[in-house]
Amino acid sequence: MHRRSFLKIAAGTGLAVALPRHARAALPPYKGPFYVMISARGGWDPVYLCDPKPKGTFNRLYDYDPVDPTAVGDIHYADIQLPANLVTDPLSPQYLMKNADFFAKYASKLVVINGLNMQTNNHDRGVVTIWSGRHDGGYPNFAALVAAERAPEHPLAFISGGGYSGTGNLIPVTRLNSVGSFRKLAEPNRTNPADPNSTSTYMHADTFARVAAAQQERLAAFKAKQNLPKIERAAGELYLARGNLDALASVALPDALIDLPNEMGDLERMAQQTQLAMAAFSAGLAVGVNLELGGFDTHANHDTVQVRQLAKLLWGIDYVMSQAAAAGLDSNLIVMVGSDFGRGKGYNGMDAGSGKDHWPVSSAMFLSGNPGLLGGGGRVIGGTTELEQLPIGVDPDTLELDESDDGIVITAPHVHVALREMAGLSESAAAKKFGIITDMLPLFG
Repeated sequence: MHRRSFLKIAAGTGLAVALPRHARAALPPYKGPFYVMISARGGWDPVYLCDPKPKGTFNRLYDYDPVDPTAVGDIHYADIQLPANLVTDPLSPQYLMKNADFFAKYASKLVVINGLNMQTNNHDRGVVTIWSGRHDGGYPNFAALVAAERAPEHPLAFISGGGYSGTGNLIPVTRLNSVGSFRKLAEPNRTNPADPNSTSTYMHADTFARVAAAQQERLAAFKAKQNLPKIERAAGELYLARGNLDALASVALPDALIDLPNEMGDLERMAQQTQLAMAAFSAGLAVGVNLELGGFDTHANHDTVQVRQLAKLLWGIDYVMSQAAAAGLDSNLIVMVGSDFGRGKGYNGMDAGSGKDHWPVSSAMFLSGNPGLLGGGGRVIGGTTELEQLPIGVDPDTLELDESDDGIVITAPHVHVALREMAGLSESAAAKKFGIITDMLPLFG
């Protein structure tokens, strides 16, 4: 089949097809807002972060008095110190961030939701729920939902470096875990794309262009013969991907990747993925990205491991914001931080090495360099009881704590309905296809 015939058929069936590189118009850059979803994988402990409790059943590490709390504005936090034995390499402590330092820097730009009932103790179900708003699989990650609505044709619209990457088949997911793998994908003709000083290629540029054009024509012919929707869709996605190599090559990747001590390898991966995400955002090719830091499933050694992972996480969030600021994106960026569920209630033993088990009551944090995008920063919504670590309901209009039967306990569906409203997606076709039926709470204004 001739190229012109294929495009005519594609247009007649409503298929959006990117032209080959030498004939395709440049994609209009996506200009934001940009979305970063950060997963604290394994089940974090909000009592050691943004939902502090007096020393006792739930807390063995810090002093907290609700009458005279450790807080920045309205945001209370657990004032945990970081002992030297959390890490072994003398270069590692600089990559840990204390709660006090984090909240002092970002409280005015934060919205904290406490008493978030995840309605599950299961890791897989919790991960799906916090990022899609539904327990069952098949629903898209919120960032993927936005990407599908705002820039579905962009080759890097939704990037996943871990966490829940479901897209509901609305758009392809780009699974890139490192800048090095991206360079190989974006510049397949370079013999050594990892070396910015190397210009050698496998074939002459004109030859490579002819090969690429032939591949696209062959793929177009293959797609035109398919009757099964799944194969047809996959062929179309491959066609689009190959046709966007020029766009991928335009991403200004950092020559120097951040290098952390060996024991901070999980945080280094998150930081390098952040570098890739900011490059894709700056190029106008990406809408949302997943980042992940694991190690929060602390059934043992809770007071050491949970504290260390939270300190890494806060440094990682700070790195996201600092990189966004350096790129001029922080005021157009929305960050969501969440986890599978919480931990508690209380410890599972009496010794210093005991842990905390799964607990469905959790928290979530939202951050932006422009808190107006969140309906205002410096806010805490919801809470938990001091004696039982159970969620306290809120008034559906004012969001004030309401312990009566009229109070609504916040759940992940509430969060995602509010997120969709904030992003202007409530009436979109994708949001209606993946509907969430629950009360609308004005979490973000």
